[in-house]
Amino acid sequence: MASIEIEGGRTINYDVRGDGMPLLLIRGLGGQGADWGSTAGRLASDFQVITFDNRDAGSNESETAGYSISDLADDAAGLLRAIGIERAHVLGHSMGGFIALHLVLNHPDLVDHLILVGTSPAAGAALGQPLVAPTEEEWISDPVERSRQRAPLTHGPGYFDKRPDELEEIAQLSATNRITREGYTRHLAAISDTHDVRDRLGEINAPTLVAHGDVDPLVSIRGGQMLADGIPGAIFKVYPGVGHFPYREAADDFHRDVDAFLRGT
Repeated sequence: MASIEIEGGRTINYDVRGDGMPLLLIRGLGGQGADWGSTAGRLASDFQVITFDNRDAGSNESETAGYSISDLADDAAGLLRAIGIERAHVLGHSMGGFIALHLVLNHPDLVDHLILVGTSPAAGAALGQPLVAPTEEEWISDPVERSRQRAPLTHGPGYFDKRPDELEEIAQLSATNRITREGYTRHLAAISDTHDVRDRLGEINAPTLVAHGDVDPLVSIRGGQMLADGIPGAIFKVYPGVGHFPYREAADDFHRDVDAFLRGT
């Protein structure tokens, strides 16, 4: 993974692979760029795929103060500009979708096509459901074990029953993630306190694909429906029996839909 200093002096850890139109992938709560795993590799066969670590996550040092979802979107914009990319497709998952929404609203010149996966236009306190940080007893400090235990809770029912090797692969991807309980809490606070763009969805001019699993246990499919209804011309793809990770759980269908969308077919 490379690193680069963006405007304002912040250093961003990132990775670029493949050729073609740039495609920025934005990870969600507590995640890191490396967690995209085979998804990034598959997309890199057709696009120049850029992954990176959000604040507090991955290879980053812990922050000392809070931040907003818009701050994280500014980081993404700064990265694109620092590496010389004037315009990119953007795919955001979960909290990464929140970031992608703030990116397209605050830096519309940078976003060509927008893909929103397992996400919503508002969360936490904005919906009257403030997010609660894990206690010290609940927090699992080992990132591999943390991923190993939590992944089955976020995918569709029984997804890993016949895929134990895939569960272990996902867990091992987390080995380099240095996020702490305090950093995770700052992610939660950013989500809960600073994300509500419901009244701005009509401003989005980028062609948009909304993708959602119909049994997503973390972000209700109602969030995807709100996005599809509010963003002009948005396409809504629902994956039956799929949880929070359509790009893993319905990989072939998801990649086919993304490819068709980005190629305008």
